[in-house]
Amino acid sequence: MADGSDKGQGFDKLRKKFEAYKEELCRIGFILPGSITKRYVRCGTPGCKCHNDPGSLHGPYYDWTRKIRGKTVTVRLKENEALLLMEWVENKKQFKKAVSKMENVTLEAVKEIRV
Repeated sequence: MADGSDKGQGFDKLRKKFEAYKEELCRIGFILPGSITKRYVRCGTPGCKCHNDPGSLHGPYYDWTRKIRGKTVTVRLKENEALLLMEWVENKKQFKKAVSKMENVTLEAVKEIRV
């Protein structure tokens, strides 16, 4: 398999960038699809003060929402679970960014070897 080692300094710079992005990927922890939401709600009990006072809503309630086989699935979470899963959802965003950077560097490498 060709590694582009005969292509010069431009290619070497791209390889170093790519390796840095690979290291970035290695530092990312668990990755999780979906989103975490924090909500305050009105209950169904007539006469409850949550119906008249917006500051008296019930909550916070945390939900994790994601798609499974095209269907939206929501799971209620405890606060400590939600805080941990928020970090994992953020990790997924960082993962996607790092992979996107790697793809862009690879496209630059393609241009470099085709010259």
